[in-house]
Amino acid sequence: MRLAIDLLRSPHVGLRELREGLSANLRKNRTMIVTDRGVPKNVILPYADVIELLEMIDELTDAATLKNVREGRAAVQAGAPGVPFGRLAREIRSGNK
Repeated sequence: MRLAIDLLRSPHVGLRELREGLSANLRKNRTMIVTDRGVPKNVILPYADVIELLEMIDELTDAATLKNVREGRAAVQAGAPGVPFGRLAREIRSGNK
């Protein structure tokens, strides 16, 4: 979720500006939306964010994880208490369970 929010808040950097200040822009280690004549064309992500995305994709394509998600959804629909995903993600990132 944090990645999506970061993307929405990311600065737009024109191709010329990016090219002229490539080193400085990359050292900022932030998500940037690269534009061509004001139209978004590419996204530059920090390395850590790319790794996080790949880990999420791995988890979301894991058969055991998908089974657990289906079972959890069914349990919540049947009346079991649930945990909002945002809170769960924050707890996992902070090391709490």
